[in-house]
Amino acid sequence: MFWCCPNCHADLEESADLIRCTGCNDEFPIIAGIPDLRVKKPSWIDYETDRLRALQTEALVHSHGLEAAILGVFKVSRQFDDQKAEFRLKQVLSGVDKCEASIESWLKPFVEMESPVLEIGCGPGQLMAAAARHNVPVISVDISVEWLVVAKHLTQREGRDANLVAGHAEHLPIKPDSIGSVISLDVIEHVGDQFTYISEIERILEPEGVFALTTPNRFSMSPEPHVGVWGVGYLPVFLQDHWVKLVSGRSYDFTRLLSVFEARKLFKRCRHLEIQIKFPPIPVSELNLFFGVKSRLARIYNSMIDWRLVKPLMPFFGAYYRLTGIKKS
Repeated sequence: MFWCCPNCHADLEESADLIRCTGCNDEFPIIAGIPDLRVKKPSWIDYETDRLRALQTEALVHSHGLEAAILGVFKVSRQFDDQKAEFRLKQVLSGVDKCEASIESWLKPFVEMESPVLEIGCGPGQLMAAAARHNVPVISVDISVEWLVVAKHLTQREGRDANLVAGHAEHLPIKPDSIGSVISLDVIEHVGDQFTYISEIERILEPEGVFALTTPNRFSMSPEPHVGVWGVGYLPVFLQDHWVKLVSGRSYDFTRLLSVFEARKLFKRCRHLEIQIKFPPIPVSELNLFFGVKSRLARIYNSMIDWRLVKPLMPFFGAYYRLTGIKKS
């Protein structure tokens, strides 16, 4: 078994409703059938509230169905209005098809593994569900038990049991050198300690193991995707929150976009990880959601990203990029 204590990495013993570490004797609860292996540290998420919401979401799945439970997450936990919650529900469900398209294309080498495939930051579980369609077992870690309940049922809907736990990306409850492939999509920008997150990927990957990450580009000409404000990434980090509050009235915390140069600098500190960076085109599934000027600009962007003269400039205006690589001995 690859799961272990997130603190000391010793083996775990499981009882009916509790997990105990055989090394440091730390105890971890099981919530709605999901091991909660999060370490005791300050976090943007309140553990007790998250556990309560997870139990409520589990009950709602059984009483009203998965769609109603997902709507409940957006309305109660995220406090979205009905219209926005319905829109986000459609995004979650359509995200399974989007992830399946990725599995059939650029993610294919990262899921066709004999060794375990781990997703860090699975959210509502679209990648797990898409992989289940291809009978590919993916194990997953996420900070939110509430979302893991959704991920569990979304994967079961595709005919496969879900193997997942709650945990921190900087304190993965995974044994060293035990994972063949790590996939982590749009996660690194939300991690508090980005270097520790990368170091954990290095620790858990077996030799010659591979990894695939995606993240929005800090220096993008498009609005910051989490708050919809232009120009955020071009400002010094200490001014970004002030700018977002001034323009939109919203807070800009728990998000730290990286430029290509910052990402390379972080990975260079992990001596066993070799990386490649690529700016992909905007997927057709997303293009179809754009209208008017935004649609025309997106299609122009897709047509020019492979131009020889444009490629060196992509780090200064590209929308998002992929970080893929391998762990060398």
